[in-house]
Amino acid sequence: MLGGGICGLAAGFSLAEHGEQVTLLEAQHFLGGLATTLRGETGAGFDFGPHAYHARNQRVLDMFKEIASDGFPARGKNVRIKFRGKYYKYPLEALDIAKSMSPLLAARAFADYTVESLRRRIRPRQLVSAEDWVVQAMGRTLYSLFFGPYTTKVWGVPPANLAASFAQHRIPHISLAKVVVSSLRKGRAKITGTEHRYAPLVVELFYPPRGAGLISQRMAERIKKANSGNEVCTGALATAIEVDGDRVVAVRYREVPRTEQDGQLALLATGTEEKGNPFVAARSQEQRIACDRVVNSIPLPALVDLLGDAVSDEAKAAARFLRFRALTIVGLRVKRPQALPAQSIYFTNKTFNRLSETRNYGGSEVCAPDETILLCDITCDVGDRIWNASADELGRICAAELAEEGFMKESELAESVVLRSTFGYPVYMVGYERAIDTLMKELLRFDNLVTGGRQGLYKYVDMDIASEMGLAMADHFLSGKRKAEAIGNIPYEDRVFA
Repeated sequence: MLGGGICGLAAGFSLAEHGEQVTLLEAQHFLGGLATTLRGETGAGFDFGPHAYHARNQRVLDMFKEIASDGFPARGKNVRIKFRGKYYKYPLEALDIAKSMSPLLAARAFADYTVESLRRRIRPRQLVSAEDWVVQAMGRTLYSLFFGPYTTKVWGVPPANLAASFAQHRIPHISLAKVVVSSLRKGRAKITGTEHRYAPLVVELFYPPRGAGLISQRMAERIKKANSGNEVCTGALATAIEVDGDRVVAVRYREVPRTEQDGQLALLATGTEEKGNPFVAARSQEQRIACDRVVNSIPLPALVDLLGDAVSDEAKAAARFLRFRALTIVGLRVKRPQALPAQSIYFTNKTFNRLSETRNYGGSEVCAPDETILLCDITCDVGDRIWNASADELGRICAAELAEEGFMKESELAESVVLRSTFGYPVYMVGYERAIDTLMKELLRFDNLVTGGRQGLYKYVDMDIASEMGLAMADHFLSGKRKAEAIGNIPYEDRVFA
C-alpha cells in the first residue's frame, strides 16, 4: 500500500480481513491523510477540515459503523453560505438566490437565461471551459454574481481556464426559471432548483466524538491485528517502484522526519514537489520491499514519477500537466462552548472559504467542554503569502474576521495551529482529459498495480467515495481478474480505480 489515507487504509483493511499480507507505507508520522485528527499543545483535536462520514454505498457506511461501533452518532446536515450579506442553506437553492435579487437584477438574469436557452436550441456551441458550462446553463448574470468570483477564489484560476467537466461535476445546476418565478411569488412553498449528479446532497452525517481520524486509526489497528506479518509503516516515503517488464516487483522507500513545527501540525507532501517539499533534506538509506501487488493512493503524478523509465515520455508529460490546489487549514481553539449556528459556513469575502465547528458535527470530545474547535479552510498555492504565514499570524487574521461576524471575540482565541497539504484538490484545467486518457492507457499495462482515491485517481471525491475506491481495488485483486478484463472498457468517468 502506497499512502495511508482513507482510501489506502480501506484497501489494506479489506485485503487484511481476507487473509492477505499487507505492508502499508505512509510518509507522515500519522495515518488518515486528510481524514485525520491531530493534537495541539493541550491535547485538543484538530481535524484536517471537517470530514463527516456518510455514504450512498451501504457497504461503505456499514464498514464505518462497524469500525466505530462504540460511538458514531448521526446528525442532520446543517451547512450555510453567506451570500450577498445574508446566510442561506448551502448549496444555494433557487428561492434563496431569488430572495437576494432585486426585481431589476432578476429581470436581467431572466433575460440572460432566455438568450442562452434560445442559443442552445438554435446554435449549440462546444463547451470547453467551466465558464462556458455555467453561462450556458444559468446565464452571464448569475455566473458573474456568484459562480465566477467564488470559483476563482477557491481554485486560484478563473473558470475560463477550468474544464467544462469541472463545472458539470462540482456545481449544482440551478434552474433560472425557478429562480425568477420564486422571486415574483410570495408565500409559496419553497422550490428547490438544485441538482448535483456527481455528489448528491447528503442529509445525514456521522462523526466520531473524538474526531474524524478515529476511523483511520481503527483501520490501521485492524490491519496489524489481522496478521502478525502485516506492517503499517509511518515516516516511510516511497522513492521508487521497481518494474520487470509490465509487472511491479518491489518498492523502495526511505525514512523521513515528522513535518510538525512551530504550530504546524502537519504538511502533507509527496516528496517530488519543486517547492514545499519537507523531505528534501532526508538522506536516510533506501530500503527495499519485494512485492507481488501494489495499491496506490498517493497523487497520480507522484506515482508516475516513482515508476521512472518504466513509463513512456508521453505519460511523464501528461503527469506534469496535472496540478493540485494546495490547502491550509487554520485550527482555532476558542474559549467558548459553542460558536457557530451551523456545522459549516461558506464565505465568498473572507480569507477562508469554509468555516467549521467540529462540535456541531458530533465531535463532542475533541476539546474541553467549555471550549470549542473552529477550522478555517484556505485554498492557496505553495509558496504564497498564506502558505508561508505562521500559525500565529493566520490564527489572528481568522479570529479577527470571525469577530466581525460575531462568532467569537479575539480575546477568546486560546490556540492557533495549521495543517497543510500540497495536494488538497485536483484542478481540472482545460485539456486535462487528454492527459488523463494518456495516463489511463499507460497504467493499464501494469496488471499488479492499481491506483485510486482523490489524489491517486485525480478525482475530486469525498471521503465515502475514496473509501469505496479502496474497497474496489481490494475486490479486484481478490477476484484474480486482469485489469483489462475488469476496467478496460469502462470510461475514466465511471472508474473507481485504474
